Amino acid sequence: MAAVVFGTTKPYGIGKFKCALVITSGPASYTTGGFTVTVSELSKVHGAVAVTSGGYVASVAGVSDNTVTIAVYENAGAAGPLAEVGAGTDLSGVTFYIFVVGE
Repeated sequence: MAAVVFGTTKPYGIGKFKCALVITSGPASYTTGGFTVTVSELSKVHGAVAVTSGGYVASVAGVSDNTVTIAVYENAGAAGPLAEVGAGTDLSGVTFYIFVVGE
């Protein structure tokens, strides 16, 4: 996992936040509900956005302290909605980009 950290000012100039772009591979065996990514450069994450490619859609399923949970979805069929990938799916060859804001 690689992270690029840079500082910015909170909207309206109240306090300071840090932003980080975390680039990581997915897990070799996906767990239903998502996989976690710890942002060691921050002590608390206030918000995050995740993107990926390769036919998958990444979604932030939760945030706790400096850990972000990423759920992964794929097309369930030509006319169907997106469905969460199955437990045990190997996503180690898929790159995820997670933009986080925190302190």
